[in-house]
Amino acid sequence: MGRRQLVVLIALVAMGAGIVVGLSANKAIWEGWVIDRLFQIRASMGNGQETAPAPVAVVGLDQTSLESERLSRIPRVLMTPVLAEAGQALLDAGAKALGFDFVFAYSADSFVDPSSGEARLSGFDRPFQSFVYRNRGRVFIAHTEIGVPHRSFTAAIGAGGVRSVIVSTDIDGIVRQHEPELPLNESPHLIDALLGASEAEISEAYTAVPNSRLATSLPYMSLIDVLRLKATEEGRKQLEEFSAGRIVLLGGLLPFEDEHLYSDRFLPGIPVDASETGPSGRPRAQPQTAGVFILADLIGAALSDRIAVAPRNGVLVAIAVLFAVAGAVAGLFLPLLVLPVVAVLGGVAGLVLSLAGLEVAVLLAPGVAPVSCISAMVVAAVGKVSILQRRQRSLVRLFGHYLAPDVIRQMATSEQLPRLGGDTRHVVVAFIDIVGFTKMSEQLADQDVVRVVNDCFDAIGQTITKHHGYIDKYIGDAIMAVWNAPNTVENPEKSSVDAAHEIINLLDHIREITGQQGLDLRIALNAGPVLVGDIGGEHRRSFTVMGTTVNTASRVESVAKEKKVRLAISDSVATGLPNDYPVKEIWKGQLRGLSTEISVFTLDSDEMYMEGSEFRSVEQSRQSGSNLVKFPR
Repeated sequence: MGRRQLVVLIALVAMGAGIVVGLSANKAIWEGWVIDRLFQIRASMGNGQETAPAPVAVVGLDQTSLESERLSRIPRVLMTPVLAEAGQALLDAGAKALGFDFVFAYSADSFVDPSSGEARLSGFDRPFQSFVYRNRGRVFIAHTEIGVPHRSFTAAIGAGGVRSVIVSTDIDGIVRQHEPELPLNESPHLIDALLGASEAEISEAYTAVPNSRLATSLPYMSLIDVLRLKATEEGRKQLEEFSAGRIVLLGGLLPFEDEHLYSDRFLPGIPVDASETGPSGRPRAQPQTAGVFILADLIGAALSDRIAVAPRNGVLVAIAVLFAVAGAVAGLFLPLLVLPVVAVLGGVAGLVLSLAGLEVAVLLAPGVAPVSCISAMVVAAVGKVSILQRRQRSLVRLFGHYLAPDVIRQMATSEQLPRLGGDTRHVVVAFIDIVGFTKMSEQLADQDVVRVVNDCFDAIGQTITKHHGYIDKYIGDAIMAVWNAPNTVENPEKSSVDAAHEIINLLDHIREITGQQGLDLRIALNAGPVLVGDIGGEHRRSFTVMGTTVNTASRVESVAKEKKVRLAISDSVATGLPNDYPVKEIWKGQLRGLSTEISVFTLDSDEMYMEGSEFRSVEQSRQSGSNLVKFPR
């Protein structure tokens, strides 16, 4: 399987994993914490702050009320007349409907003196019973999983007046949403009953989006304040300002009594002077939120469009796909060191998307986008490291003895080797011959000959690969090298001449390591088109170059031998050199086997000439100026 197919396969696997894992993050236990933090970020940005009057208010049986002169002597179970009085005052002040977050499980009418058996409190609850009877459809009382109202109150208010105050929690135990049951007026929930009394239109589950801590922001009045204000004309006006047109909930506000964790837990409170509060103020905010405040907010959020609903079918899938694609692309094509930054950016982008969703009343699961992105990125990165880079390392090991490391990396990355049968490319072909090898081999043992040749080839090969060349083959005591195949070299003529020049400068070092002072080198270079590719059959093949350019390079070596120069280059190589390379013509004519005339050059440098060469030294050449050639570039 080729690199492209592997990349596509890894990308598909990474995207699939990202989509599946990302969608599984929806409703994860940690997602609620992120949602609450989103509410916090939104509130800190000033988004969604309400300007219209709140549609719901709370009247609390708080510590201030219980310690007041009027109520301190009354047991809480005997406060039904007081609650009836306060409730009627609120309705008279214009409240749309009342909800009592009290169960009223006991009736004072049924209490008897244990010593005499006399029902001394008979008729005590009649004011409250009369109150709820008169206001059926506007007043509702609570029941819970373990507590139901006394039958006398149920009879007075009617079956439709007793509604559940049980709130559902998310998987992390925190209250955030409400699912209404239609029709609202017939729903068993107190929230739905009060929404129905306000003629609200809500038909699907929703999450309330609070803007601040409920204990500091919801319109609030102590029960004792209601009782005191109703006694004066001015007070009744204040009650009317507080309750007119609103749903009013009455409930207990003692610390650690009927409290829940709510999604306002990270939100800031608002100053006391900025909140709507009665003369006695409001209780101090507790770590958890009072149940009556939660009921009020779930109702108020629906009435003021401060809600978010689940996205339509397919939206989360589309988001997961989009972020999974981004993560897979990043994991495949970006450096590993950059991926943590991409993960952070993916998380931030997911949160920004969820924040934008809240502005259009849609709660986009905040875990889907970042988890999809990060999961796909990790899978793609692992695939890249374990599969693609493993293949690259295999190629590096395969060609490591032939090409420069940067050339190997380039080939391993692209995996673009010529196909079987070959391609035509412009290359420079070099033949590098060890001069005096035959005479040397006659004087040395076989193993010493092999050692000398290997030492020479090692030094020469390192220089070739250093200058981006490819060792095509070893031919006895000679090396055939190529520039611009199989790798790409920007200027093969310059690279090959630089390599040849450096090899010749290594001659003294080669003589030293081999111990053969009579050893010399001869290099021939020719440039032109060749057939490059894998040559052979299905069972054995080799990578090589073929063509007239190769044959011409071999013939150029014969000119170097005849003229006793260490470097001979054809005019096709010389014309590709920069202007500051002084080349000198050493021969011109028709090479054996060729039909056209060519010129052969060498670099005009002392080390290019062997002993006995007919050409003059550099200093002599400069004095006469003869045979120095500069090609127009």
